[in-house]
Amino acid sequence: MQEYKIFEFKDDVNEKVLLITSTEDLYYLQNDIYEDLSKINGENFKILVDLFLRNGFSFNRFVSLNYKGKEQCQTFIVNPREVSEEIKSKIGNYLKTHIEILNNSSLTRSTINFITTKNN
Repeated sequence: MQEYKIFEFKDDVNEKVLLITSTEDLYYLQNDIYEDLSKINGENFKILVDLFLRNGFSFNRFVSLNYKGKEQCQTFIVNPREVSEEIKSKIGNYLKTHIEILNNSSLTRSTINFITTKNN
């Protein structure tokens, strides 16, 4: 199973958003993310990462990874209120159609039920 999925948003500050689709710690995925995205973005780039499947609706659901080459990656928590509703909605719809990802997450049963029954 792929460890993450990339979503594209043409009219958003965050043109690309990466959803971690496993409960693997982000630290262990940073090199893979860099290898994939540096081919498109060059050595220095920034990407918004959604850790929903690990962190749920908590304050640290979103982080920004700022790469300055492969060896230097800064991580910053992004307030979920600063992330557009379009991003949250698109990811929510994706999760609704990929229930197996939700079931393999660290989310509580009530959170999974909320996502699957929520009308976007």
